[in-house]
Amino acid sequence: MNKSLGSLVTTTLFALVATGLSATAMALDFMPFGQGVLASGNYVEDFQVTIAPGEAVPWHYHPGKVYAVVVAGTVTEEHGCGKPAETLSAGSAFTEAPGAIHRVFNYGTEPLVIILTFIVPPAYKDYNGINIFVNGPRCDD
Repeated sequence: MNKSLGSLVTTTLFALVATGLSATAMALDFMPFGQGVLASGNYVEDFQVTIAPGEAVPWHYHPGKVYAVVVAGTVTEEHGCGKPAETLSAGSAFTEAPGAIHRVFNYGTEPLVIILTFIVPPAYKDYNGINIFVNGPRCDD
């Protein structure tokens, strides 16, 4: 990642966490709030996703890099294939590599709010943060 993009993403994510955003609990609410184009031709899109307690996002992947900050609640992410699930609380950040198959759970008692920044190739200009769902993880033999 180039220095200016890294600064943009870091500043954007920090600013969003620092504002103390509130959210209305819904099973899964994907709210876009920004889009831009990088010199490489890739698109940068920002979203806030809210996942209600007890809800999950099934197995899926994204066509580009994802940067995420947990704003409220606790997220549990599973990559499958014997890898342990990872649980992160509010204030934590994580990334997803392009094509990394995973699923996300809200096992908590409060809404899970995550701010996501997607960087997607030009072919996905109209991606809009919609997950590309699959039937399960792909495991190496």
